[in-house]
Amino acid sequence: MNLEQAIHQRWAASDALAALLPAANVKTGRSFGDPVPYATIARETSRTVFRTNAGDALDEVTLQINVWHDSYDAGLAVVEQVQAAFDRSGFTLAGGDTVVQMRRVADSTRQHEDGRWQWTVKFLVDVYLPLGV
Repeated sequence: MNLEQAIHQRWAASDALAALLPAANVKTGRSFGDPVPYATIARETSRTVFRTNAGDALDEVTLQINVWHDSYDAGLAVVEQVQAAFDRSGFTLAGGDTVVQMRRVADSTRQHEDGRWQWTVKFLVDVYLPLGV
């Protein structure tokens, strides 16, 4: 299970998040033409911060979660729950990889010409890779 799949799975397991926006409305990567509300999980960058002689490594991933909604208040509630669920969190990935820390580094909000609201929450994710990959 990769990072995006793990976030999607954690979203589905969160009663608070799933009540505001079901996991079925959360997509990985870009999404076009989906009915609102929906969210996307997108990896922007990934780089190895350090690697040891033993083969383990630490990767730094920049990831963003975008929330699209017609209602400002309802969309904001989703974003606040995303922040509560993921900011400063850690969890296990497949193969023994571990998210050491997922921390929020930037937020933005904009209203598009068609009236839809878009929130972007950017995270910096430190992923420990015990076998280096």
